[in-house]
Amino acid sequence: MKSSDRFTLGQLLALCSVMALTPALRLLPGASAALAGRGGWLSVLLALPAAIAYGAFLWHFGQQRREGESLPALWQRAAGERVGAALLMLCGLWLLFYAGFTLRDSAQRLIDTVYPHADRRLFVLPLGLAAAVAGAGEARRLVRCAKMLLPLLVGAIALTLLFALPELHSDNLLPLAGQDALPVLKGALPTLDVAALILVLLFFLSDRLIGEGRYRSVAGRIALLGTLMAALTAAVIGAFGHELSARLTQPYFSLVRNLVFFHSLERIEALLVALWIFSDFLLTAALLLVVRRCLAPLCGEKPWLGAAIGAPALLIGCLLAPEAAAFERLSSRWIPVANAAVCLLLIPGVYVLGKLRKRL
Repeated sequence: MKSSDRFTLGQLLALCSVMALTPALRLLPGASAALAGRGGWLSVLLALPAAIAYGAFLWHFGQQRREGESLPALWQRAAGERVGAALLMLCGLWLLFYAGFTLRDSAQRLIDTVYPHADRRLFVLPLGLAAAVAGAGEARRLVRCAKMLLPLLVGAIALTLLFALPELHSDNLLPLAGQDALPVLKGALPTLDVAALILVLLFFLSDRLIGEGRYRSVAGRIALLGTLMAALTAAVIGAFGHELSARLTQPYFSLVRNLVFFHSLERIEALLVALWIFSDFLLTAALLLVVRRCLAPLCGEKPWLGAAIGAPALLIGCLLAPEAAAFERLSSRWIPVANAAVCLLLIPGVYVLGKLRKRL
């Protein structure tokens, strides 16, 4: 680890906040509406205690590091050198696949909203190349970039929510009855999937923090972002109803398409879609950076490792699920299941191994 590649907890939280916007807009409005009906907005809020608890576990795991020890080294100490390296590689391969999937998701969003007849590779290749270069560098560059972008992206969401208020219909959101309890709980799963991915990235990057930092700041950021996503989900469901929201491929941008800003500005979804490329870029770059760290115990810190990691991510982004329907099935079913397996089984399993071996 380079001694200069350090950053504050506030900067890391800014990076995680920006990165969370990509999977959040892909899953929360539509999937929450499909699972929870008109209570999809409440599902987001109900997921927050579990997300905060999982983050607390990862924070506690990371606090077991010794002086100067990196997260991959802690992982290997917990699971054993060989087993730990193998499990790190498994985790890294999943994050590498997710990086390619993120590139494909970014391209699909542009196709759905702005360029319906474009070839997805026109978007995957330039974004993937830029992310590969950034992911091969230092993490502090990513966090500084995120610190500048976060107010712009959150401000864009807040502005659209403000202008969406006249479009809301209260009967699309309330009342909720007793039979809605189980669907609302199921509707929390997409939020937990998003939170788990971002918290895992925070976990792997937390060994570069300047100072101790407190988990209270992380928990507060989870609560703030969750509240914002709940408001966004309520805006979409309130405007379209839960049945239509569940069928829309890009529900948030469909909402923006119908808004008129300051009595004159219309159809600004293209501008907002363009803004979300920054979130895609930072998420992909951070994933590739963490992948490089996961594979370093097996491959060493080779100068070519960053380029070697970027190439398969580009290939996955170009070849994955060519048809929109196949991509939708992958996005809504298989990706969340695989992500839950890695985040909720693999990483806690390594912690349990460390406890059983009395290495933590």
